[in-house]
Amino acid sequence: MRKNIEIEEAYKIFENNIKDVEIEEIDISKGLGYILAEDIYSPINQPPFSKSAMDGITLNFKNLKENFEFTINSTIYAGDDCSFNLKDNEVYRIMTGAKIPVHCDIVIPQENCIFYNGKVIIKKFGKKGSNICFLGEDFQKGELLLKKGEKLDYINLALLSSIGVTKIKVYKKIKIALLISGDEVSSPWETLKAGKIFDSNGMLLTQRLKELGYEVSIFEYLEDSALKTSIKLKELASQVDIIFTTGGVSVGEKDIFHEAIELARGKKLFWRVNLKPGTPALFSTIDNCPILSLSGNPFAACVTFELLGRYILGALQKDPLLPLKKNSGVLISDFPKGGDKRRFIRGRYSNGKVEIPNGLHSSYALGSMRGCNVLIDIPAGSEGIKSGEEIVIWEL
Repeated sequence: MRKNIEIEEAYKIFENNIKDVEIEEIDISKGLGYILAEDIYSPINQPPFSKSAMDGITLNFKNLKENFEFTINSTIYAGDDCSFNLKDNEVYRIMTGAKIPVHCDIVIPQENCIFYNGKVIIKKFGKKGSNICFLGEDFQKGELLLKKGEKLDYINLALLSSIGVTKIKVYKKIKIALLISGDEVSSPWETLKAGKIFDSNGMLLTQRLKELGYEVSIFEYLEDSALKTSIKLKELASQVDIIFTTGGVSVGEKDIFHEAIELARGKKLFWRVNLKPGTPALFSTIDNCPILSLSGNPFAACVTFELLGRYILGALQKDPLLPLKKNSGVLISDFPKGGDKRRFIRGRYSNGKVEIPNGLHSSYALGSMRGCNVLIDIPAGSEGIKSGEEIVIWEL
């Protein structure tokens, strides 16, 4: 087991100890948030025919005459397949989205026309090809439209619908278990007894996962028993793709996860990461199921989930958008505390400026996290950071 590792080392260990996610075929109506497991090439041109971009009239450009009285042959509506032949003194009236006849090559907006008694006078016209959406001008048959590994959003799904693709291969959504340990922890739906605290980690992580597009399949509270915890972990390892836990990973008498992993014949891959808060994070596997155990302190659990949990989820689900992205900004308030470990504190980022909120910056405190959208990365060995400095941030 590796100890006292850097965040970036943890990422490599994650990548080397996760299994490939299964591929399934689903209907596009259920595809939102899934990761595409195949390249998609367009089977058609888009648009599939040249069509009018607006209501007006259409004819062959060579026959255009300003202030000439044309006869309206007929009207072409969206969905029609017009095959009539025009005489030199005739035009079609055409509606938006209607197919352009093969011998027509311009659309004149109706506001540039005077209509009366089946006739029309054109007052103004543009260039040949004006106001026409041409066949294949958005994308063409055979063009690579979506790449394997893309996360499907509403635009991607609309594109698939527009080319008549209704079934797609995607990476199956992973199943997640979340276990909250600690005899002192009480569900917020229970009456709080003396010496107990209401749980916030369960709500924090289930709802954060939901915000990111993931559902917790199994959620349970655990008492501080290494044996019972080992049985539960062994059971869940065959039911889900990843297990998150909070609490029980430090060095106290009731930090039972080290023993529980051993009792379940699991493998501990790293313990303790060089960051604050959340140092005692533990990563293990049982029967090839990854288990990431986070600190029980709420802000520490939040930080380590954002930095470590999101990365392993992204690697497991092949979701390129999940891991945090680094950026930089200019600090507009001081934070005088550094330390021998790399430290992460909460911040608010806007227009290149980073503000540190007032309030407690303890690992248990969540109150000052309200409205924060970044974690500020303070290097190990620093004596703090000062207003005006350019700093590294991780965007939440």
